[in-house]
Amino acid sequence: MTTVAVVGLGTMGARIARRLLDAGYELVVWNRSPEKLAPLTARGAIAAATPADAARRAEMLITMVTDPLALRAVTEAPGGIARSASGSLTVIEMSTVGPAAVADLEAALPRRAGLLDAPVLGSVTEAEAGSLTIFVGGPEALVELARPLLSHLGSVIHVGPLGAGAAAKLVANSALFGTLATLGEAIVLARGLGLSESIVFKLLAVTPLAGQAERRRRSIEAGDYPPRFPLVLARKDSELIRAAARTAGIELRVADAARAWLAVAETAGFGDRDYTSMLAAILGERRTQSRRPTMTRAVLEQGRPHDGLIIDLDGVIWLGGSPIEGAAAAVARMREHGQRVLFLTNDPQSSRSELAERLSAFGIPANAADVMTSAAATARFLASQRDLRGRAVFVVGAPALRQEVEDAGFEVVGPPDAHRAELVVVGGHDGFNFAELRAATRAIVKGAPLFAVGRDRVVPTKDGLEPATGAVLAAVETASGVTATVIGKPEPFIFEIAREMLSGCERIAVVGDSLASDIAGAKRAGIDAILVLSGVSRETEIKEAEFRPDAVLASLADL
Repeated sequence: MTTVAVVGLGTMGARIARRLLDAGYELVVWNRSPEKLAPLTARGAIAAATPADAARRAEMLITMVTDPLALRAVTEAPGGIARSASGSLTVIEMSTVGPAAVADLEAALPRRAGLLDAPVLGSVTEAEAGSLTIFVGGPEALVELARPLLSHLGSVIHVGPLGAGAAAKLVANSALFGTLATLGEAIVLARGLGLSESIVFKLLAVTPLAGQAERRRRSIEAGDYPPRFPLVLARKDSELIRAAARTAGIELRVADAARAWLAVAETAGFGDRDYTSMLAAILGERRTQSRRPTMTRAVLEQGRPHDGLIIDLDGVIWLGGSPIEGAAAAVARMREHGQRVLFLTNDPQSSRSELAERLSAFGIPANAADVMTSAAATARFLASQRDLRGRAVFVVGAPALRQEVEDAGFEVVGPPDAHRAELVVVGGHDGFNFAELRAATRAIVKGAPLFAVGRDRVVPTKDGLEPATGAVLAAVETASGVTATVIGKPEPFIFEIAREMLSGCERIAVVGDSLASDIAGAKRAGIDAILVLSGVSRETEIKEAEFRPDAVLASLADL
């Protein structure tokens, strides 16, 4: 029988792999976290060393990963699928990543390899039962070749050429998110007008929302939304919908509203619950996260050690311009033990080279490749978006941010030429003025999408708090009426980029001093989080934090 590989063994990937084992396929599996391999190898699956190794062993290979960045990591990075894909291999991309990522995947794979995009509609229950709806894009002959395999997972619908599957999934999700947002707002309106709860649902029963209202009523009344399709992934999908609409030149006001509600729900603490918990956010509820208890140093030492560490700078390595005691020695010990270290900061005003020099001056040898700033991450993110590459960009920010954007292949224009800008990027800097605000506003109103390196309102200095990117961004958002896509902490984007830079590490942790920035961002990205108490957050704040760390230490020296 055909040898099949599954790359990505998360909630859906693991269940797909089990279905294929049950169907009698010879199965090869790979996952970034190796511990997820054991249940499958115990049943006869073969563990691959890398995605490239999986591709060498298989005739068909399924990718089921989180987002476009994760897809690039398993396909284009060293040890990725593209490195060993042959003419006899058919890659079936089943993640929800959008048409642009499918086009990038096609460009990365050798021309002789086959490729289908086949995202799925359905969640855990459907994956286990083999009743997923699978939207497949690609040539008819290749679809028919893969149909027997995919039929073990659900119903196959051939929706068009390559990329059509990814497009169909975004359309389906847009309908789902929009319907939920409409349902939630209808209930809020009814409550606001004084109607009783029983009357609300009787009213909804005679509207086009009847089925959804009945299906969601129990969760709404109980305030409980058990995860099937995590809200954090739904929010990611809503960003893909927005990007695809922009590429097509389409305005989607209802989809934008649904995306905003998903973001509100994530901020309110529902990121790890089902996407339908968007309803809770619309109804004004807020959730206190039920996280694992704080771990001590002893608990850390019991587990498999981290071989990759993403370390914040201010509050962890230095504070107010002075080095924190023991930090340099701690980094030296990590490196002696073979641990890879990447320094990550939301500071958009300093270049990576400048920060590397500062680290070296503090006794931590480093070069620019050892540092990732929010400015560099934003430039890298923009360059990864196929529909944005090479566009003219108006940058509100320091020279370091402008240089990163320019180095990523974009044309950076000044205020006099801002009318040509096709993107606007905001980062805090000392020279922010009204001319910049006016130029950014005009470009955005004309249709330029808005991106920002972060939302930090203030930053601590030896002289007290000073305005940061969030303060500048608030002015731009208020003037333009547009909400920015933020790349820096605590958004998952910057952490995914950092994780990609530590490609090859099996267990990665973020070390930071801020619960709201470092710890929240790490947990939202699915990365272990270690809080050090040498910076802004105090131990007494952990209990009330929406995202709690996996470990708490006095300082980096204790790691």
